[in-house]
Amino acid sequence: MSDLIEIKSEFISAKISTLGAELKSLRDYESGIEYLWQGDKKHWGRSAPWLFPIIGKLRDDQYWLRSKFYHMARHGFARDMTFEMVECEKDRVSFRLESNDQTMKVYPFAFRFHLKYKVYGPKLLIDVEIRNVDKKEMLFSLGFHPAFNVPMNKGEKIEDYYLEFSERESRGVHGLHDGLVNFHEPDNKKVFHPAGVISLKQKLFNDDALILSDPESESVTLRSQKHDNYIRLEFGSVPYLGLWSAKNAPFICVEPWYGVADAVDSNGDFYEKEGLIVLEPGDNFKANFALHLG
Repeated sequence: MSDLIEIKSEFISAKISTLGAELKSLRDYESGIEYLWQGDKKHWGRSAPWLFPIIGKLRDDQYWLRSKFYHMARHGFARDMTFEMVECEKDRVSFRLESNDQTMKVYPFAFRFHLKYKVYGPKLLIDVEIRNVDKKEMLFSLGFHPAFNVPMNKGEKIEDYYLEFSERESRGVHGLHDGLVNFHEPDNKKVFHPAGVISLKQKLFNDDALILSDPESESVTLRSQKHDNYIRLEFGSVPYLGLWSAKNAPFICVEPWYGVADAVDSNGDFYEKEGLIVLEPGDNFKANFALHLG
C-alpha cells in the first residue's frame, strides 16, 4: 500500500507517492490550478512516473545479456515498486530504491536509486542519483514522464495551448512504429511552428509519441493563448526528449530521457542498445529537473 506525502512552500504544494516515488500533484496556491494530470485510468492511470532501467519498449519485450535473455515490460520496473522514504520535512522529501531478488531476475545489476524533491518558492526541484553498487559495469536508461493538464481551466480546449522551447529547434522529430524507433528514417516530421513552438492539437499524437534526438533546448514551457499561467520543465542537456498524449486525452507529457526505446531493427543485444548509460562500479549518475509554476 502506498503513502502520499505532501511538501509545501509559500507558493506551491506537491504530493509524491511512495509507489514509484511518483509525483501525483503540483498545485499553485494563488491561481488554484492543479498543473499535474491526476491519473484517470480512462485515458492513462499515471501522473509522472520514473522510467528505469529502460525507456519505452524492448523489441519482443526482451534483451540479450551475457548469453541469456531477460524479459522486461515497457519503461522498466521502478514505476511499479515501492520506494523507501529516507527523509521528510515540510519542504522536502527523499526516497530510495535498491536492487533486490525481484529486480535481479529481470535486470542483473546491483544499484541504488535516490530521488529528492524540494519545493522552493514557485519551483519544484528534483535531484536524481543512481549508484552502481555492483562489481561490474552497469547499463541503464532513465526517464522522467510528467503529464500536465491541458487545458488547465474549464471552458478551454487543447488548441488554446502550445509548447514553447527555450531554443529554436532546427530538426524534426522521430515517430514510433509499434513502440519502436526507426532511426533510419530522417527526423523530418515537421511539428514546430515556428522553430521554437509546437501548437497543440489532438491529432498530433495519433501515431504515438514524438521523439527529439539531441534537442538544443534545455527547457520547455506549456503556455496558453487565453491566460498567463504556465508551467516550465527545466531539464538541462538530455540526449532525447519525448512528447506524448493518449488519444483524446486532456494532458500533454513532456519527457526528458537519458535513453530511448529499441530500434525497429534491434538485435536485442543490451550492449548495442541505443542510448544506454554505462556506469562503472562505484560510480554515480546524477540528473536534475525543475518544474517552475507561473
